[in-house]
Parts: sequence; structure tokens; C-alpha cells
Amino acid sequence: MAGLNEHLVERFRRGKLPHPQNSTFLGIDPRASTQAKLNTSIRHYVNTKTQIPGKWEFIHKREIPTQDEISVLEDGEVLEVPGNTVVGPWTSKLRYLNNHYELLREDAITPLRNVVSEMKAEPHFTEKDSMESSYIYEKAYIISLTFTRLGIAARVAFSLRRCGKKIKWEQSKRLLPGTLVALTPTHDMFKTICRVAVVAARPLTGVQQNPPEVDIFFGDSGEIEIDPQQEWVMVESGTGYFEAQRHTLRSLQKIAGEAFPLAEYIVGLEREIQPPWYLKHQPVKNLSQIFPTEGDKAVDVDILNGSWPACANSEFDDSQMAALRRILSKELAIVQGPPGTGELDLMCIRHPLGKTFVSVAALKVLLQNMGREDPPLIVAAHTNHALDQLLRLVAEIEPNFIRLGGMTTDKEVIQPRSLFEIKKNTNIGIVPKGMTGPAIAGMRKIVKEAENLLKPLTEGTPLSEDCFSSCNIITEIQKESLVKGAANWINLEVSDSTTGAVAQWLGEDLVRATRHTVPEDFGFDYEEVDLEFEQLKELEAEGRMMDDEDTDSLRGPRIILDEPWTGSKPLRKYTNDRLRKLLDTQDMWEIPQQDRSPLYVYMQKELKAKMLESFRRLARTYEQLAVDFKIGKWEVDTNHLQEAKVIGCTTTGLSKYRGLLQSLNPKIVLIEEAAETFEAHVTAACFESLEHLILVGDHQQLRGHCNEKELEGDPFYLDISMFERLVRNEVSFSQLTRQRRMHPEIRRILTPIYEDMQDHPSVLQRTAVPGMGGVNSYFFCHTWPEGTDDLKSKINYKEAEMVVGYFKYLVDNGMKPREITVLTFYNGQRKLILSELRQHPVLQGEIFKVVTVDSYQGEENSIVLLSLVRSNQNRQIGFLKVANRVTVALSRAQRGFYIFGNARMICKESLLWFDVVKAMGENPRRVGFSLPLTCENHRKKTSIKGKVQNTSQDLQVQFQHKKYIQSGVSQDGNAASTQVWQDPGESTLGGSLIHHAQESFDLTPEIQAYREFAAGGHVQADAELAELAAKRAAEDELRILDEDNTAALFGEAGSNPFARETNKTTLVKTRQAADGTLRNTWETTINRPGASALRTSKVYQQPSLLD
Repeated sequence: MAGLNEHLVERFRRGKLPHPQNSTFLGIDPRASTQAKLNTSIRHYVNTKTQIPGKWEFIHKREIPTQDEISVLEDGEVLEVPGNTVVGPWTSKLRYLNNHYELLREDAITPLRNVVSEMKAEPHFTEKDSMESSYIYEKAYIISLTFTRLGIAARVAFSLRRCGKKIKWEQSKRLLPGTLVALTPTHDMFKTICRVAVVAARPLTGVQQNPPEVDIFFGDSGEIEIDPQQEWVMVESGTGYFEAQRHTLRSLQKIAGEAFPLAEYIVGLEREIQPPWYLKHQPVKNLSQIFPTEGDKAVDVDILNGSWPACANSEFDDSQMAALRRILSKELAIVQGPPGTGELDLMCIRHPLGKTFVSVAALKVLLQNMGREDPPLIVAAHTNHALDQLLRLVAEIEPNFIRLGGMTTDKEVIQPRSLFEIKKNTNIGIVPKGMTGPAIAGMRKIVKEAENLLKPLTEGTPLSEDCFSSCNIITEIQKESLVKGAANWINLEVSDSTTGAVAQWLGEDLVRATRHTVPEDFGFDYEEVDLEFEQLKELEAEGRMMDDEDTDSLRGPRIILDEPWTGSKPLRKYTNDRLRKLLDTQDMWEIPQQDRSPLYVYMQKELKAKMLESFRRLARTYEQLAVDFKIGKWEVDTNHLQEAKVIGCTTTGLSKYRGLLQSLNPKIVLIEEAAETFEAHVTAACFESLEHLILVGDHQQLRGHCNEKELEGDPFYLDISMFERLVRNEVSFSQLTRQRRMHPEIRRILTPIYEDMQDHPSVLQRTAVPGMGGVNSYFFCHTWPEGTDDLKSKINYKEAEMVVGYFKYLVDNGMKPREITVLTFYNGQRKLILSELRQHPVLQGEIFKVVTVDSYQGEENSIVLLSLVRSNQNRQIGFLKVANRVTVALSRAQRGFYIFGNARMICKESLLWFDVVKAMGENPRRVGFSLPLTCENHRKKTSIKGKVQNTSQDLQVQFQHKKYIQSGVSQDGNAASTQVWQDPGESTLGGSLIHHAQESFDLTPEIQAYREFAAGGHVQADAELAELAAKRAAEDELRILDEDNTAALFGEAGSNPFARETNKTTLVKTRQAADGTLRNTWETTINRPGASALRTSKVYQQPSLLD
């Protein structure tokens, strides 16, 4: 035990809260010659309690959910969640804030509630039994307490037995900082006790130990626990992430008691937007940044009433100029940037002949016209990655910017401009009358009191008579009786470490407490990594409790809890009345030996209860001191920020640092990716001083991600952003129309979504894809069936093999692996394809970009391969129905875009996909069941229908069953070979086709040779050969019918199957849906040359907001 204690002491060596003048801790230098200024608005913001009339419960809810919110609903109990108004105005500001608060909170806590409900019903479930993506950690014990600047953190050691897997912690999303967890005593299992907490830190040195350890903050100081002998079960949900919502929830509560700028548009839906207040009073601005002149002469323009210079004098097209005018002249400016139009890029001019980027161009104008006393401009983006992209553009025009938040991958441009780095390198002096010094002094005092209070639980010895006496568990007379009695006994059964009156009194009934968290090795395999690296890093960035520190560990004094002794008999057979009666005995030695052990356990319990009550009072004081420290820290930070011209943060950061940012009285906020951000996150940007809000995004691409899918539908619509709601309610906005990303052949695929999109001349010069003979896009159709992996994600093995083979073919023909991105809608397929690529013998050591659609918005690459996966008899297409995801998937490629999927099934289930296939079927036709390839060396053309294997620049294509049809093709007088490969396992396109009997057939040379060889037994051989030949003839007939049906659906090679089609649509019936809207059923007859009329029935809903 002593050796173990030494290990613990070394591992958790006690820290010290630094002296109030410690510059490293405060982020200030006391040796500075000048003093910083005190901004008292921060303490006013943090300490002011929202007081509003009426019964609005949301403003009083605490930040971390309570036990009641997480607890399971009883039978007949209904959870009421308010709806979301997405059509028309809201009735009031408070109703708007209340409903968004409740919806966001429900989305944040529902996953954990579901896990707790499951554990309560099935206490012995392991993770593989769970239907709620539960992460379960048993044998959890509190082993230490850390007094950090953010609060008191409890370190928990736990077992991974119920996980059933070893964990690759550096690649796992388990127990990330900011994750919501619930703990319950092992004997209770959420029946009556549920402690809600948030992960404070997950240092790899802690979780990679055996057993692993993690730090948590309990939800309230009144719920903190200190008993090192209490065994807990700790659970978290594998879905959802609380940290992304908690700060926004607090911001909505604050806004309820503040002025709400722009509410007339956000709440009242006024459609005509007025100019910003500052512009009304000074409408003349210098626009020389966007209309360059000789000698950089000023171009003064009255933004509101004057005429602007002609577009010919700038690098802007008409749609960009309209968007720029809107950004500069409207207090709520909404700009939609479809894929490739550079909504992020709209902001600066890279070089005279390069792309124009409208938002940074607007920032250039705003910065050029900024006065000396004007506050910084605030720019934000939905993700850290997008924020870094945005700030790199900002850095080109304004080097004096600061990034809030410490997680950036740009070490050269962005990291030196992070607030943490600037504080280290800038001397601003001490803030007069700041709150940091008093807060630290108070914390140090609390730490000393806590150390004295918890000393009995840290010494590794039995609780002494002095402990019991000082807490009035026993009287002074009882204490003296223990001491006198012990002096007369020499107990040879206990070690020196347990000497003492109580130890002598217990004798052999003093035993080591059973603690089940010990090093374990269950022989488990490693857990499959189920999160993309970029997604994991984004979660880690948002979850860091101290994002201005370069460490994952919590800093501060640590108290190690070490109480290894208890009584040998439990309390189960003893009532409290009986135990209290025993405790009335004044001479403790008169208590029978068999009763001493349960009495000691009872005394332990009572002593810890009193210690816990006292400790929680200290913790409440410490909690307020942590708030004071945060205020003091922000009082230092605001001195740095007010010197910047631009401040950047994520949309989560807008809430996380809202008190700090509001102290700067910002007037202008620009938010990128606004359509991918929950409405509440944008609402948090409505600082009281706000005069100008700029939203840039595209509501036809990805929406925000809800943890609880039911909240995405009627009547909640939580995934609909403020951007989308305002646009669909006809609040005025601008749309960019000229794209600079995709080859025109790829851009045409988006015509059903963006009818007015045009090509910039630069995309006409895109280099052709090597090995494709000028085919820049293609939809390879198949009917290979899908499957499901161990994590219930959809996969398609044969499609994955086809994609990997084609990837290898592109590499063989000169493409670099980094120039190719493989996209899919399903994480299971992503992992399958990535695994196949990594195992390919020719591609060893390469880095591959295989990602899900949801993680690739805003990205692009030269070539994109899209794996659709879905192919089943039930015609279920899952994520492929979501138009926003489809839009992102179709718009990432620059030079080449190739789709692999069951086009026939998908087109039947999605009108959007039908239109996409129709667009790809127009001249030139880019749809079919054979993928056309052209060797770069020999110009040899090959069409493949099966898996591509062992491809080289000589275009050697092999298939599993070596079955092929070969024909000679003459091209410009030169002999060439075209091979059409067919997978025998492929089912026919037409489904139930009419099979015609074939009365005669010719034997192939192989059959004839076998017949001649089978001398003597030729009668039986002939019968077998006849059966084989008949089978082959039937296969040939099916192939011909398959090709005919393919031609009917997709057109013959080189033709335009839709050019001469005629459609006739007839209204069949009308019915009223549950929501009151009318739904019409139409019958469409499509006549195409060479095919019989095809009839389809589709349901169209009369136009509404969500159509």
C-alpha cells in the first residue's frame, strides 16, 4: 500500500495556486510601466441576473442539466417541448428566446437521458447490448480533487469491462472535454440518484493508464462527491456533444434581459431592411479598395443615395456587385453563395486577374473607413477549420487581428495572432482594481480549509477518534474511553500503519475496503474508430475548457483521496435505530465485538456526510471565486482585444466569449457558414451594441446537425437556420451566380438545384482527367446489394471494390492520391473504402482523402468519386433523400466527378436524383452500366461493368470470372479494341423481364472440345453440355434485354435519351395531409424514342416554406 501511495503522490503531486502577482497565471506583467484600463462592463454582464416579468422558466435554469431533467419519465408523464415558428413572425421576443432555448436544451440532453433510461431498465447491460449508443464505465471511484481556476474538478478512475473493447484514446470521441456524463452509485443504478457532470479534461496520460482516469466538473457545488470508497457507474452517450450548446443556452438567457437589436427582422420578419445606424449618419465611404484608381485616390461614394462606379472598373461580376452593395448598405445583409461561387472567397482580391472574394472585399471597405475609436469587427465561422481559412484571407488585408480560442492548425499565420500568444508577448500592465488578485487570494484560503477538512480522507489510515469527536459523532467521554482502553491492548494482528485507538478497538474487524478498479486486461480487441479525424479535432477544439493553454491537463492544487480501511461487516442487518442505540454507550469497549464493525461503518458514513456538507459550502464559495477569476481574466483580455481591428472566433465562441466581446461594444458582425449554424448560435451574436449583421452561407447545402432526429421535423425544425428561415420568408437577400470551381460538364449536374448558375471563364480551362478520354463526369450504374457493418452503418462491398479499383486506375494514369477525394454518405462505407485503399499493395504509404459528405462542405478537390452505397429490394435510400447533403456531394469536384450507385432504384425514390440523372443523360451522355476508360499511352478504349483489378497504364483489366464480350472498333482508320466486361453476378436492370425461349443454339468451341474429349460417356456429357449451353443462351438473352432496358432508361451510347422525350402530367387525386396542407398525386407519362411509355406516380406538395 505504501508503494502505491508513493506512486499516487508522484503522479498527482500537489500544485500551488500562484501568488496574485504571478504573471504566468494572470497573463499580465507586474513590471509593466503603464497600467491597463479597467472595463467594469464585464462584471456587470456576468453578475447581473436576468429579471423579466412573467413566468419564463428558461431564464432560471442552471447551465448543467439537473437530475430531474435527466431522469426517466414516469408512466403517463409527458415531456412538453415547444415548437418552432418557421413560417411567419414570432409573437414576441421572449417567446422566440424561450422556444429556441428549450429546443436547443432538449437536443443537448436527450441523448444522455435515453442512456440513463436504458441503464435504469437494464442495469447489467454492456455496450454491445445497448440500443442507445451508450458508453458505460463501471467500478468508477473518485480518487482526487483538483482546485482549478474554473472550479473544483474530481478525478475518476474507472473500468472498461462493459465497453468490451480496448480504446484508442487519441482517436476516440469518448469522454472529450465538454461531454455530459451521469453517475450513479452501483447499488442504486439511477433509481433515485443521478449526478450530472461535465468532463473537465481528458489528458492522454490519464486515460491511457490502467485503469484509466478522467477529470469531471459536477453540475453544481451542492452535488459534488468526495467519498473515495463509493463505487459508481458512469455513462455517456455516443451521440451529441453538450459543450457545443451550453454557452449558447446561457447567452439566450442573457439576451432575455437585454435590448435585442435587429429583432424587427429576426422576430418580426420585416422584409424591407434599413441601413445601419452608423451609415445613416455618415453615408459617404471611400471605395477605392474595390474600385482602384491611379495613385490610390479616394473614391468617395454616398452608399445610400449616390451612384456607384460601373462594374467595368472593378473585378466584380453583376451578382457580386449586388451582394457587395447589400453587405455595405443593409443592417441585416444576407448573401447566398452556391457551391463554387466563393461565398467565403467573396472577400478579397488575390491578384488582378484572379478570383474576387466579396465578403473580404466588404471587410476591406469597412476597415478602410474605420475610425480610430471604432470597435473591432467581429468575424465568425461555424468550424475552426473554416475560421482559419477566413482569417488567412483577413491577414492579407489586415494583420492586426486576434483569434479567440486556442485550437488552430495554422502555426504560421493564425497561431501567432491567437489571444494566448499575444498575451504572452505583449506587456500591458496590471488592471487597476481588477478581480483576479482577490479571486486568487480567496481560492488559496479555500484550498487550505479544504485540505484541513479532508485530511482524514487523505492519510491512508483508519479514521481516528479525534475525527469522530471533532464532528460530534462521538462524545469526549467516548473518545477518552477508546484511548484508555486501547492503552491496555497490544494487537499483533494489525500493522503499524493502523495503530490507534479505533484500530485497536476494531481489532480483526478492521479490513481493507474492497476497491474494484485495479489494472485489468480482458484480452479485448481495439475499438473500431468511428469518427473522422477532422470531426474529432473539431470536437476537441470546441471542448477545451482552457483554450488559451497548451495542455490538456487541469492545473491547480490537488488533494489525493486515500481512505483504504473499513469495517468487515456491512450495515444490511442493522437498522439506524439499533446503531444509534449502540452509539449511546459511553464506554466504547463495552460494545460487543460483533457490533463494532457495523457501528464503525455507520460512524464512517455519518462522518463523511458531515464532511461533505462542509465541503460543499466551501465549494460554493470557490465556485463564485472561479467566476470572479474569469471576470478578472476577461478584464485583462479586453485591453488586448480593443487594440485589434478584427476579432475572429467560431459561432460557439460567439457565445463562449459573449461577455468579453460585448464589453467591446461591437457594431459589425460577419458570420460565415451561417446556414449551417443553429439559429440560436447566430442570435447570440446580437450584442446590445450591434448595428450591422452580415450572414453569408447557402441554405441549400448542409444544415445544422441535431442529436435528436425528431427535432428536425414538424413542429420543431431545429435544423433550420436563421439564414434559411429568413430567406424562405422572403426577407430580401442576394445570390451569387458565377461559379469558379467546376468544369462545365460537372456544373450542369447542379442545374436542377441552381438554375441560374453560370460558369466563370476560368473553369473552361480545366485540365482533362487522364485516362478518361474527355469524360469529365459519369454515373456508373449497378445493382450490387448493400449490407450493414457492426455499427449499423450501410456498406456496399462490391461498390467499394469498384471505387478502389478506379482510384488505382486514376493513379496509374498520372493522378496523385492527394488530388482524389472519395465521398460517401455513410461512415461504414468510408471506413471500408479507406481500409481497402490502405491495404492495396501498390498504394502503400499514401495518404488518402476518404470522407463523409457531412464533413466535406466548403472543401473541394481535382477529382471526386462519390459512393452512394444504397441498393436494396425495399428501395430505401436513407441519407440520399436529403437534398442538402446531395447538393454538397455533387459540387465538390473541379476536374472530374464520378458517381457509383444503383441509379435505377434511386431515381425511383427521389425526384431530385431523377433530375440529376436526366441532366447527366443530356448530350454528352454521362450515364450507363459501363464505365468508359481510355488508356493515356495507347488511346485504347475500354468499358467496364465489374470490379477494376490490377489496372496499369496498359489498361489490363481482369475480372473475377474472366467473362467478356469483345468486338473490333475502327477509329480514324486505326484498329482499336473495345471490351465490354460483365459481372455474372450482376442482376438484370429490368427486374421482372419477359424471357423468350430460344429454340436453337450453337455450341461454343469450348463445349465442342469437351464433347470430343468425353468419348464413351458422350450421352450424359451431351445432356450436361446442353444444359450448360441453354443456361448461357438464357444469360445472353437476359443481357440483351438488360441492354435494351438500359437504353430505354439511360439512352444508347452517344445519344441523348431525353432530347426528344415528351411528358404528359395528369392530376389523379388530391388529399389533405395531417398538417392541413394539400398533397396532390400526379401521373406522368414519359414517351421516349425506342422505348415504351413509362408511367410514374409522384406526390407533389403545394408550395410551402419547407418545399
